[in-house]
Amino acid sequence: MIEKILKAVKSSNKKRGKNITVGAVLGMLLSCTVVMGEDIIGLEITNNGSSEIKFSKDGVEFIPGKEENPNTNKEPYIDNTWKNNTYTNNTTISGKSLSGNGYGIKIDGESKKINFDFINKGAIFGESISDSNFGYGIEISNLEEGSNFNLINNGLISVIGRLGKGILISTTVGKIINIGVINERSEAETSSSYGIELNSSSKIENATNKGIINLNAVNSRGITVYSAKNRITNNGVINARATNSAYGIYTQSLNILNNNGVVNSYGDKNSRGINISLRTLESSFGYITNTGVIYGKEKGISIGSNTTVRDAYNYGIIVSGEETVLSNLTAVDSIEGKGENKILNYGLVIKNDGIIEGKSVNTEGKPIEVIIEHDSNGTKLIKEMIIENKIDTTGTDSFKGNRTDSILNALKNTYEVDDSSNITNSIINAYEETIIFTGVDKVLTLFGTFVNGGIKADTVTIKGSTGADTLILKDGTVINGKISMGTGSDNITIENGVVINGDIVMGTEKTDGAIAVDTIPDNNILTIENGVQINGALNGGIDSSEDILNFNGSSSNEEIRILHDISNFEKINIGTNVTFYENNLEVTDVENLTISKNGVLTLRIDTANGNAHALTGNTGTIKSVDGGKLLLALNGAGKTNTISFGDFVLDESLVTGHEGTYKDDVTLETTSALHSVKRTEENNEIEITAKVNLPPSLNKSYEKLNKVYKSLLNEVGNFNVVKDDNDKSMSLFLAYLNDIYAGNPYSYSSELSRKSAGMFRDIVTENQFKPNLNKWMIYGGLTHVDVGTKDTYYGKGCYTYDIGSSDIDTDSKITGAYMLGEYGVSDTLTSGVIIGGNKLKSDLSNGSKVDGSALYLGAYTKKYIGNLKVTAGAGFQYGDYDTDRLAVNKVASSTAEPVMKYSDSYNDVTYDIYLNGRYSNPMRDNFFLEPYATLSYTYVDQDGADEGNKVLAIETDSKSFDYTVGKVGVDLKKVIPHEKGKSTVSAGISYTKMLDGAEEEYITGRFKGGTDFDILVAHKNEHSIGLNAKYVLELENGALLDVKGTYSIERDSHNGSGKNRTKGEWIVGAGLGYKF
Repeated sequence: MIEKILKAVKSSNKKRGKNITVGAVLGMLLSCTVVMGEDIIGLEITNNGSSEIKFSKDGVEFIPGKEENPNTNKEPYIDNTWKNNTYTNNTTISGKSLSGNGYGIKIDGESKKINFDFINKGAIFGESISDSNFGYGIEISNLEEGSNFNLINNGLISVIGRLGKGILISTTVGKIINIGVINERSEAETSSSYGIELNSSSKIENATNKGIINLNAVNSRGITVYSAKNRITNNGVINARATNSAYGIYTQSLNILNNNGVVNSYGDKNSRGINISLRTLESSFGYITNTGVIYGKEKGISIGSNTTVRDAYNYGIIVSGEETVLSNLTAVDSIEGKGENKILNYGLVIKNDGIIEGKSVNTEGKPIEVIIEHDSNGTKLIKEMIIENKIDTTGTDSFKGNRTDSILNALKNTYEVDDSSNITNSIINAYEETIIFTGVDKVLTLFGTFVNGGIKADTVTIKGSTGADTLILKDGTVINGKISMGTGSDNITIENGVVINGDIVMGTEKTDGAIAVDTIPDNNILTIENGVQINGALNGGIDSSEDILNFNGSSSNEEIRILHDISNFEKINIGTNVTFYENNLEVTDVENLTISKNGVLTLRIDTANGNAHALTGNTGTIKSVDGGKLLLALNGAGKTNTISFGDFVLDESLVTGHEGTYKDDVTLETTSALHSVKRTEENNEIEITAKVNLPPSLNKSYEKLNKVYKSLLNEVGNFNVVKDDNDKSMSLFLAYLNDIYAGNPYSYSSELSRKSAGMFRDIVTENQFKPNLNKWMIYGGLTHVDVGTKDTYYGKGCYTYDIGSSDIDTDSKITGAYMLGEYGVSDTLTSGVIIGGNKLKSDLSNGSKVDGSALYLGAYTKKYIGNLKVTAGAGFQYGDYDTDRLAVNKVASSTAEPVMKYSDSYNDVTYDIYLNGRYSNPMRDNFFLEPYATLSYTYVDQDGADEGNKVLAIETDSKSFDYTVGKVGVDLKKVIPHEKGKSTVSAGISYTKMLDGAEEEYITGRFKGGTDFDILVAHKNEHSIGLNAKYVLELENGALLDVKGTYSIERDSHNGSGKNRTKGEWIVGAGLGYKF
């Protein structure tokens, strides 16, 4: 009956949560508005308030690469690395918003110092699908002056939005270097694209483009500068195309500008290669040097009417598609004529796409001091070079032979390869074709040389002949533009340290509507080594030939990352580490793909788009030679997946784990530690299946975690557990499983209920007041329990790199009030009732928590036999719990949420009976020695929990717990009589032993639709020692008061796989009463 009453009271109380107010509705509508325009950020890097770096995704902080403490590592991008204060992105980071702004990466120093380097070797997407919002690749802001932050892009940054910015800087940074590709496009009617923007708040040591910036919008600006004291260097390609205005480099405030590459601006209205229009009080520009090619359809370089350029040099080519090449800037051909807004011209100035105007300084073919660059202090970096120009516009008069430390300029066909030639540490420029091969069997080797050209439509930078051409590119060489080798059996070797900013076409290239194929077979060979930066597509040509693409090793440890299409190579040989990315990349027309010794081809599978990958469009065979491996990089693969290779046949030399006898036999596997590869009956498809157990080395040591794993097999696509050198990924996955097994909040409420009932029991047994005969004594008070535990499971060394000793810390608090009424039945017998309530709370170190409340009702009787007092009682308690389980998926797949919060409410009931005896032994001077003993039995019946229908939600069964506890102790008590009553001061020690119920218990749980697993209810410590002190005041007028405190410590107990240590338990309380 009592139980039903208490349940009814709690149920009524819970109904209050169903009230809907106007404020709630308004709040909901406001929150919906925010969601509808929500900004999406792929990765956020901020300051944690103490000049330390904080990484977060979706508002949840993580610490990347913390190998010595993987429990704190919540890295959502498991392929990425954090080493030597450098964060490296090796995967895809995407911030795509349907209605708000999309940020790939957002870095906010929050006005504090941030000192680290960010390197992108993968792909970063910042996209807004809405025509009214913005897309940002990387935004950097609010770094304190003195921060040492550097950004290097070796991969792809792709931006879509009405306003798109590849890299936006509005703060103080060190170096910004783009060696990869920045692509931006927008079809919105008022769109604007910015490759790299330095706004008015920025201050930078150097911004360098050595890769490609491609823009296509209504308005486009390759590099935009609004702040002073910045240094810009372009060694790559800037292509700004627009239907309105296009600027290759646009600046309103700049100190130094160096161009050694290609700046190409093509707009239907305003189009300027470089536009300088300062808006500062000084309006004075520092330095311009050009050793490359600058093109603007309207103007090559335009200087504002209020702007003064102090120092300018042209050693390369400046071109305009119209009459005006230089605006408010005059080219002079002598040092004597140099001055403000004058550019000393050693190179060529070309108007109307082909008319050379003016003269250049006559160097008489002798070396001169060329300003290659400026350092951050404006100091000129000088190199002696020979500058030669060809004023012929027909392309029939070209440079030839070996060259060293030269700058060669011409409108087209600047250099002709008609023999075996070497060019070293030079720069070759053209508006149209730059290098052409003539004749047959010609060889050109480039050492540390820049080649700039192919700007005019339908032209290329390097053009082959109809014969067999050989091109060798060595360390330090940069090709800014397209390489097209034409017909003939050509050979290109690209060695470590080379940058290719453009496509490579080995044979005849298909044009729109053209399907003709050469009848003479051309066997082309393209060889690429480790450490090469390829910013363009690779095309073997449509000739009827056997074209070969080799990926070879070198002294560099860098893998070759393919982010752009490969086509028309009949043979591809993999002899080093190569990764084919999944971002719409296509590798087509391959007849034989061979992975040889020391070769590893990592094929990234797009599990979110039908298991698409780069190799689907082929009709040949993939095979392994001498142990070469094909690795399938899965990200979000489910329990069973079929991956098709189209008409591409998987040769028998690709051996799966199901077929190989030994580990070294396996040449076809997945990067996922949770999946296995198995062939189907078809030769062109394989089946990826989730392993039914954890790896064998784990299965025994982690039997309980294996059960959790087996239960989530249907949801295994939410995890990306890769095979890595130190099994870091597997350890993070084990930590996830361990949080469910050993850090589950549903296993902690029973202990809160046991302690809560025990607290009311102690109030009864420790109460020293006795009511008068046939009179009531009323007493009430407050009490508080504060206790923490550290539960440790498993030991280190169970796996190559495991979760180690996994500690789950808890901080528990119980705060309550009670009312006690006791009646004097006779001189030796009293009876009483107690009612009370507690607020209960446990916070777990893994972010989960349990909040609850309990109502207690008990009855007891006390018998006095001389100096002995015997108390017997029973109590009933009803508990109501709200639980939040925080699941941090540190190895989340790209389609999964890295952090999920699950909640449920459930109840339990507790029954408690006890017997206590206390003997008061009088000593002299009002001292008493009081030994005592208590025996109690507690039964807790906990309801099951159900977290609903969220992904990876769990449910638990109901569970009952039994505890039998014995407690003995002794108090030393001093009674102090005074005029209006007496005071009592006591102190003592106690020993508690859990006679039954200390062993490990398990709650049965499961993922929705999965098999059962155990949830650990921690082993209880059997032994504890308590120290207590108490002050009691009893006045003659019937007023009563007591204040008490207890501190308990427990001895570590071991049981099987774990141990439990209570950090210490504090109990404090105070009460007031009245004795009639």
